[in-house]
Amino acid sequence: MSILVGTDVQPIDEVEASIKEFGARYTHRLFTDDEIASCGEGPAAASGLAGRFAAKEAVLKILDLHEIVPRWRSIEVRRSRGGRPEVALHDEAAQIARSQGIEEISLSISHGGGIASATVIAQTTPRRIEART
Repeated sequence: MSILVGTDVQPIDEVEASIKEFGARYTHRLFTDDEIASCGEGPAAASGLAGRFAAKEAVLKILDLHEIVPRWRSIEVRRSRGGRPEVALHDEAAQIARSQGIEEISLSISHGGGIASATVIAQTTPRRIEART
């Protein structure tokens, strides 16, 4: 087993400016409908969306990307029943993670001083190498 760590920071005011300038075109390009619903709409949503964007970037840092770069919406940040943030991978992000033996991803998001930060930790299992005869 091995452990992978990814971290990222995102200025909240940059997300707020993008929401003001591009509106739904920006939010719907980067975030799933559930992510948007959990943060709300408009500039007031900037803090929550900045945390989710930092989380998506942190996930990209643990994936060994080559030709395929997953779409932003294929990495989703959800809340567990207890309120803890979780990562759900879909489509190409899930495929890349499976191919790399990533079994579990833990996520922490924090906000302070106008910055959202996220750290992900992933557990991997060694990839099997098929014997060829």
